[in-house]
Amino acid sequence: MYEAAKKEVLLALYQHTILTAGQLEVLLHYRKSSIYGMMVELKRQGLVRRVPLTFLRNHRVGYALLPDGAKVAAVLSGEELHFRQKAWQDPPVQVEHEYGANEFFISLIRHSLSREPEGMAEWMSARDAAERYAHFKSSGAKYYPLRPDGCGLYVRPQGRLVFHLEYDTGSENLSRLQDKLLNYARVLAGIWERVESVHVLVLTKIPGRTRHILEDVWEPLLQGVLFGQRVPKVWAISEPDWIANGPLQALWLGAGGKRQTLWEMDLLSPLSHELPLLGKQQRERSPAEKWKKTR
Repeated sequence: MYEAAKKEVLLALYQHTILTAGQLEVLLHYRKSSIYGMMVELKRQGLVRRVPLTFLRNHRVGYALLPDGAKVAAVLSGEELHFRQKAWQDPPVQVEHEYGANEFFISLIRHSLSREPEGMAEWMSARDAAERYAHFKSSGAKYYPLRPDGCGLYVRPQGRLVFHLEYDTGSENLSRLQDKLLNYARVLAGIWERVESVHVLVLTKIPGRTRHILEDVWEPLLQGVLFGQRVPKVWAISEPDWIANGPLQALWLGAGGKRQTLWEMDLLSPLSHELPLLGKQQRERSPAEKWKKTR
């Protein structure tokens, strides 16, 4: 089981680039002490590296794959034919961006742990999300009109919350963000039958930027080139508001000044079958725990 658990860790890092021990604990439903133990072995084997998270307090660190670890994970994923080891030589560059986007999904998984019968059924990484919406030119060349920072499927008894995340650090100008939202509107409308119930969530680190995102970026599109068209819902919130109020009470700003919590947003119809939920995997107790219980 321990070897299987280490493979799960490698796959998680392969998908999501950088994760802390606490994030891995929530995602994989292993004890944090077990995660640390696995990291000691994986580092000794030259498969993972520590990445300082200098923007966080208390000198926290994340973990990312070394080239050999990425190669193992690519084989486990069935992607060895397309694997490029050179891409994994250097540590992650956009560490704060990667951490912030991942932490949003982890916060939803963490929120779901005490709630039945609901939870995250899918967390698609930025790389996989781009592939999901990949297009092909007439020449056969592949291009990516959408590059979300992740896609999520949160299952509730009433239906499915489907969303695409844009994590905004404030370094990107608003005209570039407007181009992104225009692409979301055009691409998603051609894929989702009920696109009005599909969401684009913009989580920004800059508290004063949410109103600009809606009033200066999204609403001009709705009143201009997208007027009268079927489009996804776009919502924005500042990261401090999201962290302070949590998933149940944090209010997202939408078009026309509308404010809603995540749980008030439109849902797609429920699934006809159950899916395994992230963070709720069944784990057998370790031999040490069993021994303690029998004493």
